[in-house]
Amino acid sequence: MLSKKKEREGKKKEHEKNTEAMIEQLKSELKNALEEVKEYRDKYLRTLAEMDNQRKRMIRERDDFQKYANEKLILSILPVVDNFERAINADENSNTDKKILDGVKLIFKQLKGILEKEGLKPFESVGQKFDPYKHEAFLAIESKEHEPSTILEEIEKGYLLDDKIIRPAKVTVSKQREEKEDDENGGQGKSNRD
Repeated sequence: MLSKKKEREGKKKEHEKNTEAMIEQLKSELKNALEEVKEYRDKYLRTLAEMDNQRKRMIRERDDFQKYANEKLILSILPVVDNFERAINADENSNTDKKILDGVKLIFKQLKGILEKEGLKPFESVGQKFDPYKHEAFLAIESKEHEPSTILEEIEKGYLLDDKIIRPAKVTVSKQREEKEDDENGGQGKSNRD
C-alpha cells in the first residue's frame, strides 16, 4: 500500500511538473502570439496611415490639376489682353470714333472678367523691389532718386493664376549711379593713370 501511495505521489509530482511545463510553454506561445499581434497591428496602422496620406495626396494633385488646367490656354490669351490694353491706350490719345473705342473697352472688360473668374490676377510691380521670381528685367537705368533694384516701369504686366506666377512682369529697374573719374578727381578731368 505504501508503494502505491508513493507511486501516486510520484505520478502526481510528475503530472504537476508536466502541467507546469505546459503552462510555461503556453505562456511562451501566448507571449509570441501577442508580439505577433502587436507587429501585425503596427503594420495595419502604418498601412492605414499610408493609404490616408495617398488619398490626401491624390486629392491635392487633383485639386492642383483642376486649378491649373487652364494655364496653357490663359498664357496663350495674355498677348491678346496686352494688345487690347495697348489699343485702348493708343486710341484714347487719337481721334478714333468714341463708339468703336467704347466697344473695344467693353469687349476687353468682358475678357478680363472671364479670366479673373478663372483665377487670373495681374500683380503690381512699379515701386517695388525687383524679385527674380516675379520679374524679368529688360532694362536697368541709373537713378539717384530710387534705391538700386527698384522697379521704375512695367513694360509688360505679370500675372498670377490663383497663387502661382504664370508670367513674370517685364520691367525696367534702377541701378546705382556709377561715379565717374572726373567726379573723384574734383572735376579736373585727370584719370588715375596720369
